Amino acid sequence: MNNFIMLSPQYPPRLRFFANRLKARGFNVLGIGDADWGCLAPELRDDLAEYCKADLACYSGNEELVGDKFASIRSAVQYLAEKHGPITYLESFNEWWLPLDAALRQDLDIPGIRPRELSHLVRKSLMKERFRQAGVAVVKGAAVTDLDGMLAFLEDCGRDIIVKPDRGVGASDTRRIRSPEEAARFFGELNPAFPYYMEKFISGPGRELYSFDGFTDAAGAPVFFTSHHYNDGILEVVEGNPLSYHNLLAGEIPAGLKKAGLAALKAFGLKKNFFHIEFFYLDGVYYGLEINARPPGVLTVDMINHSKGVDCWDLYARMCAGEKLDVKLPCDLICAYAARLSGRPYQLPHEELLARYGGEIVFHMPMDSKVMGDYAYLVLTKTQQRRMEILDQIAALRA
Repeated sequence: MNNFIMLSPQYPPRLRFFANRLKARGFNVLGIGDADWGCLAPELRDDLAEYCKADLACYSGNEELVGDKFASIRSAVQYLAEKHGPITYLESFNEWWLPLDAALRQDLDIPGIRPRELSHLVRKSLMKERFRQAGVAVVKGAAVTDLDGMLAFLEDCGRDIIVKPDRGVGASDTRRIRSPEEAARFFGELNPAFPYYMEKFISGPGRELYSFDGFTDAAGAPVFFTSHHYNDGILEVVEGNPLSYHNLLAGEIPAGLKKAGLAALKAFGLKKNFFHIEFFYLDGVYYGLEINARPPGVLTVDMINHSKGVDCWDLYARMCAGEKLDVKLPCDLICAYAARLSGRPYQLPHEELLARYGGEIVFHMPMDSKVMGDYAYLVLTKTQQRRMEILDQIAALRA
């Protein structure tokens, strides 16, 4: 029997569907996490053959693995391997745990990405090199070394730059700097243990943010791909604009985006892996922003399932089980994510939204993220015009 270890299988909560589909395809699904067994969702407990509790807070301040804490997690993997047999896969499906995943695979000879192959998937500076290799444009950037260097770069970029941890998740500790005073303040507050990367801020009329999403087979070819369009950059969302995004119909994906996405995917060399590649578009150019070597976040897998009529969790399980997939997407619809923020005076209360648009709001749930909002709706429509009409109603505030 194939053994599949899921690290932190309880978070994010939607990951439990991977356990469910893997079990249905004949895998012995094993879990290692920092939650108590009784705190796991009953459905997840049913799908796990065994679960070990371990402290996953195993990184030091510079996000390096701490020896004794890593050893404890390694011991849990070793125990499961000795009890159940060789481990076929080990995945967290989570950006934060990619270095832990890779180190465990290397130490215990489990197939998949190893530490030496990981740096260009987690360090933003090295991601830019792979984009360049793919022939994809990138904005001007440089490692942060000292204040004088940052000030020179700031002037060279028209006094508008973004500074972020070279290895970090989402918009964590990302700052926009537009003056020497802001640069000096940044150096007064930064954690010297973290390497930072700075780049010119992409701005201008018509700027758009896209993602290129899917997963690859054993040869690195996409099993399928789709694209999402975002209402704003993540930094602007963190600063207070509610997030919304939606997929494009197959015929709506711009040729330039498709070309850049496929070229980048080949350059990054992912195999049997999800991908979420972000691009800014401005003045006819697609700029490679970054790649996430894991399923697209939060409810995006649900959105793909609704819009394309597939079950991504099951497709992935079938691929891992050795099936050669020839995916024909059953439908081509539009699924949009719309967020609301608590305390805002919306025109339509939640109950009225469902009464009016219940046939097109296919899923909704509370959220707990500054980026994703406080409450989320997934809206399924046939046209972009109808999508915009419903999202306008979700976002409309009382005068």
